[in-house]
Amino acid sequence: MSLKRVCCIALIVLAFTSLVLSVIGNAAVQDVLRLDESTSYVLNLETGSKQTYAEFLDSKQFEGHKLEFNIYVSKTGNPILDDYVLELRTNLDNPEWKFGDNIYHGASVLVWKGKEEHDALLPKIILSGDVPAPLQIIREPGFEAYKEITGIGEKQVEVVLTVGTTRDGTTLDTFIQKLEPSMTFFSTNERIQDAKSEIERNLEEARDKIGRTNLEEDIRRLSEEGHPGWASRLSEDYKELAIVAEPPPLTLYVILSVLLGLILGAAFIYVYVSRGGGKGVDVGQISAELNETSGRLEEKSSAINALSTKFARSEDEEKRSVARELIKIRASLNEISNEIRTIADKIKGPR
Repeated sequence: MSLKRVCCIALIVLAFTSLVLSVIGNAAVQDVLRLDESTSYVLNLETGSKQTYAEFLDSKQFEGHKLEFNIYVSKTGNPILDDYVLELRTNLDNPEWKFGDNIYHGASVLVWKGKEEHDALLPKIILSGDVPAPLQIIREPGFEAYKEITGIGEKQVEVVLTVGTTRDGTTLDTFIQKLEPSMTFFSTNERIQDAKSEIERNLEEARDKIGRTNLEEDIRRLSEEGHPGWASRLSEDYKELAIVAEPPPLTLYVILSVLLGLILGAAFIYVYVSRGGGKGVDVGQISAELNETSGRLEEKSSAINALSTKFARSEDEEKRSVARELIKIRASLNEISNEIRTIADKIKGPR
């Protein structure tokens, strides 16, 4: 046989082998199981509540609560190889699995082994376990090299079913299919939820006074990334700081602007008339308008009095200090009002 012919036969055999392996590979990666979301459900054995698979996804569960997962799985109809197994894995505390008549304890177990089990209907998978403490891995800015730092937060908990193959009978060697969607939820507790609510209230109050700032987002991120206690305390300090930094009420600005206009206007009229200007002007009318200005000052003085009374009743020392200043302003306005009336009388008298 010539060398050329041998090479041709070898190439044909290699191509055929590649084709067979390709077909086998394609069959191997096909989904063989599906998770029945419509029938699977979760029981909270502490509260007695029942939630469907969809309702439970990404929910928040209190630490220490005992949960029972009832999971239904069916075959897709695609070829199932004899060495396929099903891995059941979770990070619940004290997990107990029931698969058919067998009960297993452990975070990860392998079931559904051999052709006989592959040919039969899959039994309902039952998992019971306790929601773990809400401790999570956190990142510290500037200290990213330390990867094992833990903080208090909302820890992600999973129940994952994976088809694969194994060599040692206890762990997966290759992964064929991960049943989707994986059951994920978050462990938490009442104190964490209370702290988050308090943080949002404090940040909202501060935002109403000084607007949104980067510090607000940093405090919120501090809570989300594992420090709810410090975030809660800082949000309280931030709210108090916002009260101190709060600008005076717009109403006060408006009142003072109007008063300044009235006072300057009255002073201009007095100087203008007293120096001989305004010949032919109705002095009586000017006097009446000055008296009217004085009356308007008294009205604004009353408004300032109401505002100062409101601030004086506040528990915040800064607002009580503003109230004291407003009382002084009101006293000065009353004096100015009287002086304007005196000016009105002088304008009217000599003429």
